Amino acid sequence: MAMAEPTAPPAPPTRFRGMSVSRKVSFWGFAALVVLAVAFYVWWGVAFGVWIDNGVYAVTITLLLFGLAGMWLVSPNPPPSPPAPPS
Repeated sequence: MAMAEPTAPPAPPTRFRGMSVSRKVSFWGFAALVVLAVAFYVWWGVAFGVWIDNGVYAVTITLLLFGLAGMWLVSPNPPPSPPAPPS
């Protein structure tokens, strides 16, 4: 009985390799909303010395949630796991 040479498993695909260019642009656009939300909150706090304000919270949370939801919706589904080999 001859043994087959061991082969290295194929490299797993990166998360964004299968995405089209428009989906990548959309993903990074939504990621920019998350960064913009944090930057807005920090800028407002530093510029006006007000860290507790309902209006600032409303703007920040809106930007943050739209960014996170958009990133989640645009990101690709994980590939299905291969079936287990029979024993």
